[in-house]
Amino acid sequence: MNKSALRKCILVISLALLSLKPYAQINADSAYHSRLYFLCKTWGHVKYFHTEVAKGEVDWDDALLAAIQGVKNAASNDAFNQAVADMINKAGEMGTSDVPRPDVPDSLNNNLDTEWVNDPALSATVSEALNTIMNRFKPQNNAYVDEAWPGGPPNFDGDNLYYSGIVLPGEPERILALFRYWNIINYFFPYKDIMDQHWDTTLVEFIPQIVGADGATAYHLAFKELTTRLNDSHASFSSNIYWDWRGRHFPPFQVRFIENETVITKVLKGNGQVAAGDIIKEIDGRDIYELRNELRQYAHGSNDVIIERTLNEFILWGDNGSFEVKVDNGSGTRTEILERNESNFGLLNDSNLPIWKKVIAENGCEVGVVDMGRLETEDVDQMFDDLYDTEAIVFDVRSYPNGTLWVIVNYLFSTPINIANFTTPDITYPGRLSWHNEVIGSGTTEPYPGKLVILFDERTQSQAEYTCMGLEQFPRATKIGSTTSAADGNVAGIYVPGNIFTRATFLGVFYPDYTPTQRVGIVPDIEVRPTIAGIRNGMDEVMDAAFNFLNCPVITAVEPENVEKVSFYPNPVNHSLIFEIPGNYQGNDLRFEISDLMGKKLKSISKNVSTGEIDFSNLKNGTYIIRVITDKKTITKKIVKN
Repeated sequence: MNKSALRKCILVISLALLSLKPYAQINADSAYHSRLYFLCKTWGHVKYFHTEVAKGEVDWDDALLAAIQGVKNAASNDAFNQAVADMINKAGEMGTSDVPRPDVPDSLNNNLDTEWVNDPALSATVSEALNTIMNRFKPQNNAYVDEAWPGGPPNFDGDNLYYSGIVLPGEPERILALFRYWNIINYFFPYKDIMDQHWDTTLVEFIPQIVGADGATAYHLAFKELTTRLNDSHASFSSNIYWDWRGRHFPPFQVRFIENETVITKVLKGNGQVAAGDIIKEIDGRDIYELRNELRQYAHGSNDVIIERTLNEFILWGDNGSFEVKVDNGSGTRTEILERNESNFGLLNDSNLPIWKKVIAENGCEVGVVDMGRLETEDVDQMFDDLYDTEAIVFDVRSYPNGTLWVIVNYLFSTPINIANFTTPDITYPGRLSWHNEVIGSGTTEPYPGKLVILFDERTQSQAEYTCMGLEQFPRATKIGSTTSAADGNVAGIYVPGNIFTRATFLGVFYPDYTPTQRVGIVPDIEVRPTIAGIRNGMDEVMDAAFNFLNCPVITAVEPENVEKVSFYPNPVNHSLIFEIPGNYQGNDLRFEISDLMGKKLKSISKNVSTGEIDFSNLKNGTYIIRVITDKKTITKKIVKN
């Protein structure tokens, strides 16, 4: 979709949403709730458009707390409007400015709607004051919002009054929390136009829940549920009350939602009661489907796949100590008692596998495999040195990268690339977005000559998705996997009363042709999903699909990243191949196996020394695979005989 077409599309969607006029159809439970709706919008309007409030010279949070009491006590609509007018008057006289208001196309004003200021529920005095503020408004800095970096997305760290304190604030402070969060999203969330539910409707829905919260847990969970309405996988939520409810300890296994089942995919060593491929049927006597449905209202996500991923997290985390799990291994069910603790989570995410490796298939093709979750920027140069001569590199992005894309592109492209187009919220003009074309890389005279395969799934989120967007521009790239998290763009935090900290996406990310990524994700060229049968058989079906695509279907040798510590020379060899085996690979006996590229074993030689010679004189000229088999591991090298 070109830029003009996208703008027209956004305009049509925006007009359609405005035509619904949700603010004129409030179904609140009481007049008080209905009036809070208009108080919220009025307070946010003045907060972001009034010159004196924007300067930070008026304590606008305290002005709201005072107004809430007046609104609650209002016996009539006139009394309500008087309370609102009194709050507006605390802002002082609206200043004027000679700064011209930019001519902004409607497609970039999708977060700006002021039609509500003329609603009949508001008095002529209040409406006139609100219209005057908007008519006099000119782009200005605002004390309540800053830029994460010059020209970057917004940052709200300074808007944190009443954040610290008791976990169950009083009713006025709870309302302040809702109003602060709602207005930040209303004016600065770049994806407000693609929420499932109109944001005004969400305000109406949650006013009664926040006002009527009868305890700390009820308040925090109501706010947690509010964040799900963003339809944003970045909409995380954190508070001590929430973590007490969710639990702070992890079981000795990981799960994924596969084929509509909660499937164990990894088990910590030493915990043999359950195994990869076991399907969880119950936890502490609770049916797993009933549990998932009960928790669903609190699960945030840009799409259904991520909601299920979030539900997995709810189910796994819990209190310290033993818990009961009923599993089905395909042959029958059994119940086991396992332990949650503080260390399981970290241990399950530890890995001693190579960060990158060279894989040699039986047909002789050589493929590099890179774990993008563990590759560091300082390793990229060495990684490409080791893998430059491979036929392909598989970048496994089923994790969260470490900012390596910005270095990797310098090995892939001859020129800088336009990786994405951003819609950036304008902190000087609340509700307005601006386009920005993002270019990265410096180019190289010798781009990597092979193919790329990019692997991803629901664990691929944010920077990981952005990494895929950059890698897939490589002319010989292929994407394999399944739906990603569909939350692309920088996040910002929001602090609200009750010690609640939330995040959301505040930078809109589109492909260079303006194709959206939020709620869409990265679309694979070849869709492959894991199966329960594959998990039980120890298979990585997505990785296998990559090797099948590359015509390297059977892996017979793996060369670790630190294989250079094992020396074979000269290579190419004529008569005798000298080997040197470092102490960390040595066992009581060493066995050397020499095979041809089709996997046919030609020689098997035993040695009990760390250095020596292997006779190649009776082998024909060609390429061979040599394996060194120790009691600790197998090391493999490719040897050329001349």
